[in-house]
Order: sequence, then structure tokens, then C-alpha cells
Amino acid sequence: MNFPTVSMDFDSLPMAVAQITLLLLTATVLGWILAKMIIKRRIHNLQELIEEKKYELAQHRTLTNTTVDYPIATNASKTVYPTISPDHAPDDLKVIEGIGPKIEEILNREGIHTYEQLMETSLLRIASFLKKAGPRYQLHDPSTWPQQAALAKQQKWEELERLKLKLISGRE
Repeated sequence: MNFPTVSMDFDSLPMAVAQITLLLLTATVLGWILAKMIIKRRIHNLQELIEEKKYELAQHRTLTNTTVDYPIATNASKTVYPTISPDHAPDDLKVIEGIGPKIEEILNREGIHTYEQLMETSLLRIASFLKKAGPRYQLHDPSTWPQQAALAKQQKWEELERLKLKLISGRE
């Protein structure tokens, strides 16, 4: 029985090992970068969820007027935000630059009916409301809404109009 012989050129072996090592190293680095990006995004999403849940817990505690810790439901099918009636008649949130009838409706649905409630709501929560409402509403920038709401609450209408004009024109 004759076995075939394999002839190898030992001079090309280090080059092949180097190429394979370089390929594996490149794949490792790319995998690490991709995993880091994915994990960073997941952490960001979890931080947003934590903020929403903190707010829900605070709302629940406010509604029940207690600070007892309740067990967390793990199989909740859908989050329902309670509608909180304001202390007085709802304010016209549409006087704020960037809030139209639809966004006012979204804010009302989330329990924001007054300038004071809008002032006290974090930008992260407002952004999450807009994000949930769809891509059309995600484009809005709520960063000045609390400042505008504070001016409206204090009935500083001229100052509010100057700020709105500045926001519209983009000039200081």
C-alpha cells in the first residue's frame, strides 16, 4: 500500500501563520467593537426604561398617597398611565412654541395639563412621550418647553413672545 506524500514548503509556513493570525485578530477587534456598540445601546435603552418606571412608581405612590413598596409585576401586558386631573382648569399648552394640538393631546394623555406640570416634567420623559407617539413627533425639540411653561405660568406674555420669536428666527 502506497500512501501519498505531502510535500510542504517550510519557507511559506510562517507567512501562512501570520496571515491567519492577522485575519483572526482583525475579526476579534471588529467583534469587540460591534459588541461594545450593541451593549452601549442596550444600556441606554434600559436607562430610559428605568426613568419611565421611576416616574410611574412616583405617580402610583402619589395616587395612593403612600410610600409602601409594592411587588413589581413581571407579566404586565401594557403600561397604562393614569390621567391625573389638574388642580385647576387645564392650561392652553399650544401657546408654547413647538406644541400644537396633537402634541398637546399627547401631553394631556400622559397627565400633563398645566404649565406647572410641564415645567416639572423631565425632558427625558417628554422625549419618551414623543418617541412613543411615532417618528413624526420625535423630530420636535422639547428643550425649551419647561422655560416657556414657566414664563406662561407667571403670565410673562411679552417675555414669552420674545423667546418664541428668538426660537423661530434662530437669533439671539
